[in-house]
Parts: sequence; structure tokens; C-alpha cells
Amino acid sequence: MHDVFDVLAEDHEDVRQTLDELEKGPTAATGACEDQLMLRKMMTNELVIEQFRHEEIELACLWPAVRQHVLDGDRLADRGVCAELEIFTILPGLGRRDAAEREFEILLAQFTQAAREHFDFEERHVWPRLRSVLPPRLAVELGRKVLLAKHDALAPPLPRAWLISPGENAGYGSFG
Repeated sequence: MHDVFDVLAEDHEDVRQTLDELEKGPTAATGACEDQLMLRKMMTNELVIEQFRHEEIELACLWPAVRQHVLDGDRLADRGVCAELEIFTILPGLGRRDAAEREFEILLAQFTQAAREHFDFEERHVWPRLRSVLPPRLAVELGRKVLLAKHDALAPPLPRAWLISPGENAGYGSFG
């Protein structure tokens, strides 16, 4: 059975892999073709949705546990929540931008840095302290709670408008 640390580590690794792919991939500035830019935008949209869900789940599951079980957990949780709020401010702009825009790459770089720093903070400073005080049974229970929250999040948590490139038709049912 996976505990909360396994479940969250898997999410972090998935995001890191996607960010690595996006960093390697061609950009508009390096001559990416339209299909490459479309793939880049699709990968980013999925990343935005998944990261938004991940942060929401951490707000609901991880940080309350840190506050409850870890000595000085309020300070750690406040720092973690602030980092998540920073990520939340970047995601809508990233979701709205077209991959051909310079601003898209700027926001992607900001998100990449913020996400990596946040993951590092959690993994190096929060998880070891929580793991040392959380009984294994509760760690597994919290992992199950996180998994249930992930599976219950069927609909994208972001307004569709966040994922529409400027100038793209936001209407439904029209192909021509």
C-alpha cells in the first residue's frame, strides 16, 4: 500500500519529467514548427490541469497534516501554502498563452522554477519531519485520501478559458 509520500512523490516525478521534456523541446524562438508548438501547448495544458489539482489536494490533505502533527508545522505549512499560491498565480497565464508567444516561455520558466523549488522544499524539509512523527498507518490512510481526491477530480478544475489561446474560438459545436 502506498503512503502519502509515495503518492505525492509520483506526482512530483511526473511533473519533473514533463518539465524536462518541455525544456528539451523546440520553442518558437528555436524554430519549432506549428505541430511542435501545438504539442508543446497540449503538454502544457495537461501540466496546468494536473498541477492545479496537485496543489489543491496538497492544500486539502498535506498541509493540515503538517499543521497537526509536526512541531512548528504551522510555519512549514505557511511557507508551503505561499509557494502553492505563487504557482496558482502563474498557471492561469500559462494556460491562456499560445506556445508561439514569448510570454508563454517566460511563464513556463517561472512555473518550472517555482515548481522545482516547491517540490524541493517539500521533499527535503517537510516530508522528513512529517514522516518522523506520522504513524505508518496514518501515512497510508493519508495516501489513500490523496488518491481518492485525485480520482474524484474528474472535471478539469480550471475554467476552459484558461486553456484557450488568444484568438481561439471559445464556442462549442462549430466546425466551420
